[in-house]
Amino acid sequence: MKNLTTGVCIIFTMLLFADNALAQQNRLADIPAEQRAQLQTQRMKETLHLDSAQAEKVSAINLSYARKMDPIIAGSGSKLSKLRAFQQVNAAKEKELQMVLSQQQFRQFKQQQQEMKQELKKRKS
Repeated sequence: MKNLTTGVCIIFTMLLFADNALAQQNRLADIPAEQRAQLQTQRMKETLHLDSAQAEKVSAINLSYARKMDPIIAGSGSKLSKLRAFQQVNAAKEKELQMVLSQQQFRQFKQQQQEMKQELKKRKS
C-alpha cells in the first residue's frame, strides 16, 4: 500500500511539472536556442561568478543543450513524454556542467533550480 501511495505521489508530481514545463514551453518556442543559451549563460555568470574559461565552456554547453531542446519544445508528444525528454536532456547537461563548475558552484546551481521549481509551483497554485 505504501508503495502504491508513493507511486501515485511521484506520478502526480511529474504531471504537475509537465504542466509547468508546457507553460514555459509555449514561451520558449518563441525564443531562438542561441538567445536562450545566451540568457542562461549570462545568468550563470552573474549568479555563480564564473571565470572567463568557465563562462566559455558553460556557454558552449548551454548552446548545445538549447539546440537539443528545440525538437522537444516544437514536438507534438504528450505532456509526459515531453517531460521525460526534458529531464533526460537536463540530466545530461548537468553532468557536463558538473565537470566545469566547482563543487560549490554546482551546489548553488542546483539550489537555484530548486528555487525556480518552487516558484513555478507557487505560480501554478
